Amino acid sequence: MSHDLNTWIDIELRTRRENSVEDDKPLIAPETTFLQWCEQLAAGGMLVDGHPFRLDNRPALRWIYEQIPSTSEEAHKKTLILQKSAQVGFTVLEILATLYMGIKFAPSQIGMYLPDRTLAGVKSSERFMPVIRTIPQVYKMLMNSAGHGEGNILIRNVGKSRFYFLWTSGAMTESVPLDIVSFDEVQEMTIGDMEKTKERMSASRIRYTMMGSTANYEDMDIHYWYKRGTQHQFHTLCPHCNESMILDEHFPDCIRYDEKEYQYRYACANCDGWIDDPQRGEWIAKEPEAIFKSIHFPQMLSPTISPREIIESYFNATDLKNFYNRKLGKPYTDPSQVPINMAMLNACVEEGRKFGVEWKNRGSGMFMAIDQMGCFNVVLIAERLPSGHMAIVHAEEIYHADPFARCTELMANFGVAVCVLEQLPNFNDAHRFAKLPAHDGRVFLVNYSDMPDDWIRWGDAVVSKADRKTSDEDRIRYTVTIDQYRAMQMAFAKIQQKICLFPDADGLIQEIQDKGVKKLVSVLRERVFFHFTRTALIAAKDDEQHKYRRKVVKVGVDPHFAYCFMMLNVAWARAHGTSSFILPEPKTKMSNIEITMPGLPKNLVEIINAPLTETCGSCSAYNKVRGKCDHRNLLVRPKDPACLYYVGVS
Repeated sequence: MSHDLNTWIDIELRTRRENSVEDDKPLIAPETTFLQWCEQLAAGGMLVDGHPFRLDNRPALRWIYEQIPSTSEEAHKKTLILQKSAQVGFTVLEILATLYMGIKFAPSQIGMYLPDRTLAGVKSSERFMPVIRTIPQVYKMLMNSAGHGEGNILIRNVGKSRFYFLWTSGAMTESVPLDIVSFDEVQEMTIGDMEKTKERMSASRIRYTMMGSTANYEDMDIHYWYKRGTQHQFHTLCPHCNESMILDEHFPDCIRYDEKEYQYRYACANCDGWIDDPQRGEWIAKEPEAIFKSIHFPQMLSPTISPREIIESYFNATDLKNFYNRKLGKPYTDPSQVPINMAMLNACVEEGRKFGVEWKNRGSGMFMAIDQMGCFNVVLIAERLPSGHMAIVHAEEIYHADPFARCTELMANFGVAVCVLEQLPNFNDAHRFAKLPAHDGRVFLVNYSDMPDDWIRWGDAVVSKADRKTSDEDRIRYTVTIDQYRAMQMAFAKIQQKICLFPDADGLIQEIQDKGVKKLVSVLRERVFFHFTRTALIAAKDDEQHKYRRKVVKVGVDPHFAYCFMMLNVAWARAHGTSSFILPEPKTKMSNIEITMPGLPKNLVEIINAPLTETCGSCSAYNKVRGKCDHRNLLVRPKDPACLYYVGVS
């Protein structure tokens, strides 16, 4: 028994010594590059989604693997951006690259970010772990460092390095210091959240960033970052004329049907010759001096996706945006989803010139809207012309510790009758502004809600039982609930139909702050109009619920003035209803009416021209001080025709 015990002890000690020597030996040699390591893994039988990993048939992708740094000095403050099409292998590249750097640059803290917590958990369990289980040496490091099992689903330890599976939504940005950060599915992340997340690396010796995603809209998410980089594109070489071309820039003409071969093939834009190997060529940077390295990778460069699949997807596409994003890896904005363009806005400026619309700094009976942020408000003010048109007379960006103080001045200067603003993000400031005695129930705070049968509901129309029990000091009756999609749709319709008119687009110059830099701009043309053209109205089908979901989408920037204009139209609706039928003034002669509005029934023409004996000004409900009908709570003019509720002043 003693002999057997001694033998067992000798074997155990020898095994521990061998393991100790093996543990001291680095898994990745200092001179081994990332590409070399991945080729070793491929030779060792690593699997991805159950299939052998290989790069020998992907020369275009192989070049991207060569861009991963081999040392922490090379990685310092570097960023790699991949704007890609769907299913081209970014997640595998990301997993292997972070493993390589985590092992070689140990100890390191790696943050692998997705848009939400659910995706983070799926990434850890369904993508990360299946790959590691097919790499025995790495899996052994994970099991040893975990102590038991494979570790927590959101935190995995590989040797001396720790991998965090995190998400950008919510308050998950600053609590853990990191050395390496990767972002997957960037199209669902906001630029602000990503910038905040990168601050986790402020004290790191490495500070390396990777990001990849299919594209979405221009100047948004991954396209925003891609444009700040080198913008590498693959130039495919034609074997016939030796000229190169970027295939996706010539789509769909780059894919044609070969009647001899009975198949779709890539074709050269220069000589019409057939190109059977789209990966024969080179990567060329559009902006080689940029500080970030950014790469565009379309499906044309994937050996598993044929020209037929791509062109048939294009022919069968019911959603071109989805095709451009997922097949070509390009941003796409459907013109039908962006209702306002510069031609429409310029037409409203020209129409405003005809009606004599001018910028003003004072007035009465005006309408005002505020889009508020932290120490920053944007304001639009409009008046109603005698013709019934809405005319913008003031626009302003306010930068101040208390921007609502300036808003109070504007309320007084323009004699604002109705003002509408959102309650958030500065809830207390908005409520304090609405409750000021000087505003006298003229300020309405906005809530949003999907309303299938209506688009607007005023809070003072019905006072609930809960409101009746609330003290006047705490209650805000003057609220309005709107359907955001419908409200924006109706607001933009006023521009499309030239009901909203603008003054000289270059006639109002203001100092603004753009990313901390002050500059003078034409506020209407460069800010208001720009924001209008960066707002999309999307009705996307929800396959799970089998219905269309409507939403307002910010295209590239936060279009403050677009939301402000939407609320301005809510203020307008308070006084004048949800629609306007623009009629000539009652004093217009019969002949002029017949010229300007031909085809009107004779009795309607007679009504228009008939002398008015009953007007709002002679009604007992007319409030001369506020210019309102106290009975209907609408703004009216003294000469407006009387309604059914007319009661003459005795």
